[in-house]
Amino acid sequence: MAASLHKGAATLTQQKMLTTFKAFAAHARQRRYGDVEPATVTEKQLRNYVGARIEAGITPRTIQNEVSHLRRALRGAGRGDWADAVTNAQLGVPVGTRVGTGLVVDAHVLEHALEHAPADTRAWIQLERCLGLRREEMIESHKSLKQWEAALARGQSFITIRHGTKGGRVRDTVIPTPYRDRALAAVKAALEVTMTRPYLVDATTARAAQKQVHDRFAALGLMGKDSGHALRRAFCRDNYEHYLSEGHSGNEALALCSRDLGHGEGRGRWVWNNYLRATYEQQT
Repeated sequence: MAASLHKGAATLTQQKMLTTFKAFAAHARQRRYGDVEPATVTEKQLRNYVGARIEAGITPRTIQNEVSHLRRALRGAGRGDWADAVTNAQLGVPVGTRVGTGLVVDAHVLEHALEHAPADTRAWIQLERCLGLRREEMIESHKSLKQWEAALARGQSFITIRHGTKGGRVRDTVIPTPYRDRALAAVKAALEVTMTRPYLVDATTARAAQKQVHDRFAALGLMGKDSGHALRRAFCRDNYEHYLSEGHSGNEALALCSRDLGHGEGRGRWVWNNYLRATYEQQT
């Protein structure tokens, strides 16, 4: 099934697709379907898989994404017309919402984590918090730290993020003037870590690096609602409020935040729903 993965997907998306394919294959073995191939998958098999995921307590949005992954494999096998003709409703896919519930990282949790973290882990946290980096971008940031240091030191208003980005898309992320000093401090701290080793995260593989960061963050309390993505939400909130203070409308500010986060300027509403909405609603 994984061999039919459509070309063009970002690396992280491909990894999530492979996870879906493995889950579907395991379900097929349990139900004694035998080896499942895109050319022979039936509507009943897909419907049974969806039902099993619902029983397992998987969220509607995750199930929707998994069905999307399976459709992509079917298209890659030349069954796109059939895959598109079988609707989510026919498969029993629950209706989900694109409104997220994630909050900005709790200030006390973050303070505790920074206070108790070793130097390298503290640098990881600050890069995600102060530069808005995704996890993979932070792990690969050793390739760009010197360029970022030079840019911020000369007062440049943005940094260019090239490595670890989703789909390999290079972006310029604005670091507003009030937050430039702390961003520069985060970069310098990370550079100090790389003076004693070649990589910012000292691991032999990308997977091992991801696990090491996850485990270190979790041990410091940065998990669940205060996981690493909550650090990016905090970065987004700061930039959003800065753009508003400059006189931008709400929609303009969201478009700019979407660009800074690497989602493109056309996803402002999505950024509001998934990065900011829950935090601002909690404050009212």
